[in-house]
Amino acid sequence: MQCSSDATRRCPELTRKFSAKFHRWGEQCLGTANMVNVPKTRRTYCKKCGLHQPHKVTQYKKGKGSLYAEGKRRSDHKQSSYGRQTESIFRKKAKTTKKIVRRLECV
Repeated sequence: MQCSSDATRRCPELTRKFSAKFHRWGEQCLGTANMVNVPKTRRTYCKKCGLHQPHKVTQYKKGKGSLYAEGKRRSDHKQSSYGRQTESIFRKKAKTTKKIVRRLECV
């Protein structure tokens, strides 16, 4: 899958550092594309079956946050007053890349 011209404008890293072949995994080339080649299946030990089986490899994705979780309700209530930011916004991020979490599902 090659990047379209408008995606190349949005993704300056693509034009500078990388070629289009590295952006196969990402749906859109926004610079956050996953640049790791991971096989679709992998033979490994299954605890349920008790022997080595082929497993389907998928990437873990965070679920949608609940609006009714206690922390979310507390922060929403706190933010609703006075029209200003009540909690500090964390800006000192140490890591530049995030490790991918892979899930294995027995086939």
